Amino acid sequence: MHLRGVALIFVLGAFSSAAHAEFEQQLGPLAGTVRQQLLQGWTAGVQDGWFSLRNTATPGSEQTLYLNVGPAPETGRVTDVNVVVNSQNPKASIGVVLNNRAAKSLCLLEITADKNTLLFCLEGQKRRDIASVPNLAKLDGSDRMKVVELPGAARFVVNGQIIGDVTDSPAVGSEIGIMAYDVGTFGIADFTIESNVGSKPSGAAAPAGGLPPRPGGGGAGAPQTAPQGGNPQRTPAPAQTPAAGNGSSGLPGAGPYPRFGGDTLRIVSVYIGIMRSIFMHEFGHALIGELELPSTGAEEDAVDIYAALQIVEPTMYPSNDKDVNTMARDAATYAALQWYYSGKVAESNGASASSAWQDEHTGDLKRFRNMLCIMYGGNPSVFEPVAKHVGLEDRTKARCSDEFNKQNRAWRKILAPYTRVGTWTPDGLQPANAPGAPVKVVFEPSSRKIGNLFANNLSEAITNNIKLLGQTYVLPRPVNVVFKDCGKLNAWYSPREGSITMCYELIESIAVMISDIEMGTVNGEVVANKGGGPATAPRQQPQSAPGQGMPPSAIDELKDMGVPPTTMLFAAPYKGPTPNQIYRAQVITTADLVSMVKNDKNILIVDTSGLRDTVPIAFPLADAGSDGSVTDQLQASLDAWLLKKSGGKRDVPVVFLGGSMNDRSSYNAALRAGTLGWPAYWYRGGVEAWAANGLPTTSDMAKK
Repeated sequence: MHLRGVALIFVLGAFSSAAHAEFEQQLGPLAGTVRQQLLQGWTAGVQDGWFSLRNTATPGSEQTLYLNVGPAPETGRVTDVNVVVNSQNPKASIGVVLNNRAAKSLCLLEITADKNTLLFCLEGQKRRDIASVPNLAKLDGSDRMKVVELPGAARFVVNGQIIGDVTDSPAVGSEIGIMAYDVGTFGIADFTIESNVGSKPSGAAAPAGGLPPRPGGGGAGAPQTAPQGGNPQRTPAPAQTPAAGNGSSGLPGAGPYPRFGGDTLRIVSVYIGIMRSIFMHEFGHALIGELELPSTGAEEDAVDIYAALQIVEPTMYPSNDKDVNTMARDAATYAALQWYYSGKVAESNGASASSAWQDEHTGDLKRFRNMLCIMYGGNPSVFEPVAKHVGLEDRTKARCSDEFNKQNRAWRKILAPYTRVGTWTPDGLQPANAPGAPVKVVFEPSSRKIGNLFANNLSEAITNNIKLLGQTYVLPRPVNVVFKDCGKLNAWYSPREGSITMCYELIESIAVMISDIEMGTVNGEVVANKGGGPATAPRQQPQSAPGQGMPPSAIDELKDMGVPPTTMLFAAPYKGPTPNQIYRAQVITTADLVSMVKNDKNILIVDTSGLRDTVPIAFPLADAGSDGSVTDQLQASLDAWLLKKSGGKRDVPVVFLGGSMNDRSSYNAALRAGTLGWPAYWYRGGVEAWAANGLPTTSDMAKK
């Protein structure tokens, strides 16, 4: 059910991370993919004006950075990039790639370290070579690549020379990005994607010789090659937050602009936390309305839970960036605290528990309790300070883990039939390329400072994040989201129009309330004598030799079942196809496990299937494969159990297995252990593969 809330935090990292700003300059729309997609063994940085990818120790490794762009518009689309490669291996390469994961198809245009240019497509395991041009690449920093697209067709160009056209590959019209291959240093700059190519003035030269012919169209002759032009206009980086000191805010409009002590991280965290709490609540309504989801309880309470699950998720899958993690935590905290503060203010103003008994919304303090409990259950260590501050009782905290698991499981199950399968949505039952309507976002100019903070400074990051919802869910019609001045404190979903309205006034009101309580401001402004107080990627699969005397496996234990690896835990009942890779652990086959058992007497094998028949010397521990999160309370219990069984040695290899390749509990357990820092291995084939290879199980040994 992941809605890539973490992607929003990554994008907003641009407000405080100089490194991300530098990536934005070189990579444009690809900048936000680096932290999410960088593989182990590769490093990224900025060098001599280039965005550099470096691989010093893993021969044959491929690093890709993909952006989901979908089909090209009728007016065309051009992707343009400046590349360079520096490697002692002549086959090392850098290139532009079109990719369709669902169809297992890609087309790659690359230049190699020996100056060759290659264009080929892969359909599954079948390779189709399209063109090879020797000595076209210069490798002097001036090499440019272009991909010119129309719906269903693509033309590939290097240094102004047409390399080839592709009109019959499913790779066209899905993802586009960069691929670096092998050991070396790879430079990328001026990466841009421009649409509406056909709307350029007629006097302008057609990019790289014009657009490719439409599939099945007339046989016009090959267009003339246009001269190589200068660098195209770059996609602008997200705007910075206005100066946050006590002077002028730099924002147009009337009204207060609480600046929370001038800390940029805190400013972004507060405003994004407020916005996400409101928006995810309304989007929960939209999902129920647009998808006609069942809701047996109070709908307002149900969508509060949905919002809480989305808000806590970025904290459960932290990045390597301290500032990004701080924003994720603080944004989630303020998303919940607004209800606590609102409830306390109402209490101090004399509101009674019965004053709003006919309101469809639960009282603010109860809403806060419900949201905080979900968040605490998903990540106790992060939200313990908040729970302690507000006095959340131990008996309540003890129930929160179970509440989180039940609610998370329920929402994922309800939404699975309408969710596209993907890295963050492994439970999705729709194919990754399933057609559906988009989520559209508009920020209207505001007469208020805070409205213009969102419209002018935060809109790009928020828009990119909200649009991902349309890529996650298969929606029957477009959902239009409008941020605007409403003249009232409100936000709502309209079933008739299929729209969500976000009122700037509501966000402003909540921000002012938080500022007055925490910073001692008055109506959001500092007054005299009241100063301000107070995301690893899948590891390369092991290359160890098979066990002595082991024939090829009777089962294809690395079969691609179409499920991408994920850092999320699969929900109960843990039955279904599994990925053939895993984050934070290594996939092993029967041959690998036999070899490990022979060569390492300290190996620890754990069976999560709950079945009586298993691999000899395996310890049964079904709970290790439970759903929840890798930050929940079960993590500490699993860590303690592993320490006890390993004799306190954290370097002991731990192998997790289930009943078969369709047992997701063993994936969960390996992911949990790997997150804890154990050398974790996932025996994907499980007991079924072990027995299919003629190896004895515990029941076989009992018969003897």
